[in-house]
Amino acid sequence: MNHPSGSLLLVNANVLTLDNGRRATGIAIRNGRILAIGDSQTLRKDVPVTATVIDLEGRTVIPAFTDAHAHVWKMGHLLTTMLDLRHTASIDALLDAVAVRNRQLPPGQWLLGRGFNEIEMVEHRRPVRQELDRVASNRPVVLIRTCGHIYAANSTALKLAGIDARTPLPPGGLIELDRHGEPTGLLHETAMGLINRVLPAPTHSDYEHMITAALRRQLSFGITASSDCGVTPELLNIYIEMDARSALPARVSVMPLRCIDGYANPAPLPKQHLSPMLRVDTVKFLADGGLSGATAALSVPYRHANTTGTLRFQKEELQYLCQESHDGGWRIAIHAIGDVAIDLVLSVYETLGQNRMRSPHRIEHFALPDSRQLRRAAALGLISVPQAIFIHALGDNFIEMVPECLFSRTYPIRSMLDAGLIVALSSDAPVVDDENPLLGMYAAVTRRTKSGKTILPAQAITVEEALYGHTVAGAIASGDEQERGVLAPGKWADMAVLSADPLAVEPEALPEIRVDMTFLAGNKVYER
Repeated sequence: MNHPSGSLLLVNANVLTLDNGRRATGIAIRNGRILAIGDSQTLRKDVPVTATVIDLEGRTVIPAFTDAHAHVWKMGHLLTTMLDLRHTASIDALLDAVAVRNRQLPPGQWLLGRGFNEIEMVEHRRPVRQELDRVASNRPVVLIRTCGHIYAANSTALKLAGIDARTPLPPGGLIELDRHGEPTGLLHETAMGLINRVLPAPTHSDYEHMITAALRRQLSFGITASSDCGVTPELLNIYIEMDARSALPARVSVMPLRCIDGYANPAPLPKQHLSPMLRVDTVKFLADGGLSGATAALSVPYRHANTTGTLRFQKEELQYLCQESHDGGWRIAIHAIGDVAIDLVLSVYETLGQNRMRSPHRIEHFALPDSRQLRRAAALGLISVPQAIFIHALGDNFIEMVPECLFSRTYPIRSMLDAGLIVALSSDAPVVDDENPLLGMYAAVTRRTKSGKTILPAQAITVEEALYGHTVAGAIASGDEQERGVLAPGKWADMAVLSADPLAVEPEALPEIRVDMTFLAGNKVYER
């Protein structure tokens, strides 16, 4: 809903500005920005008679949420054409879903799925190629584990990718072999690139539908600014083209990858792009894998897996690429989950020299830091971008997988804040199937898993801190803090209207709060 006069007035509201604790009952908006915040009746006298007035009847207004770390196009892929396996409870159920999709697809088309999690399946294991062959041998099948760091492929996909018992391991990758020395179909980390090289890319139109679907879904959660953390040059060009046509439904920070699985040489630094709807000024690297799938790089073996995970880089290569990016005026975001990967990334950041950026570099996930690593990150002024929502969605995986000696530092968000770090909370969707920031706040405050267990309650944070982490800190992490994050005159009028005040309910009730309206630059872009 656009306002022809350019003026909008929200009245009878409970406005949480997040600007030094200030509250108000009204917001006046003109030409997409906040004109004034204050008493509803006073503001009524000061706006033109042509202004649109919305009576919120006591509902709560907050700055719109930011998802500081997500994968927009991958979310959209699941919303459009990819088989969603995130609620699969057994191998048989997974195979049934693959069989149904196999019958639906035209001949020759690849069957792609995502979201299986062996910890939530009764067999407690991952599917292998022979099982996938049984239900779909007539086409290539690739299923992505929920973490995004492991593929399960059938024999047809392996053959097309040239993967057999003699295939050399790519650096930073693993091809699982059975007791006969043959591939099981399970590929970890950079080995996924062997499939990616032959996997047909989505078309321009496909990508655009994925991006649009994902951003519109996020608007329904009150998220007006998201992120696509790791895109190819082709996808980056599509984002820029969509921005030129004003076709992006929400603001998005898009992070080009420098190293793309399946390609031997790094991608060159692209041109930066900054507009009100699209930011391209941060490059993305992955130092290791995922915690829930036991591919994050640890100093000791996982609790129930004979592995210490996978480090994707040698220090010299990461050092060179980060220095080049840093000197080129780019901000850097590095995925580092395991303690070994965190040490590597901190060591690289410590050698880059004076940071000339308006915004500091970032460390994504930061799942298992100790107190020494927290101090090093704080000394560097890094922004931490963890996912409290993982405690809820994947916490039962962590209980089963994380070694006992490292478990006490699993997503220590309280300690991150106490160390002086800016902590921008995020979802990493589609790793989680529900990226609702209010569920993320609940997880940060209660530290409760899906099954009701509590993980490290001493690392809980307050509701106020969790709300800040999903709003103000997200804007800072994106480099947009001058324009949004708090509700104040001059800022973009990006707002979420909630059914209840998150600061006034019990933490258990946070996920029950609904987003009633979402405003982007003063335009109502979602209404429940």
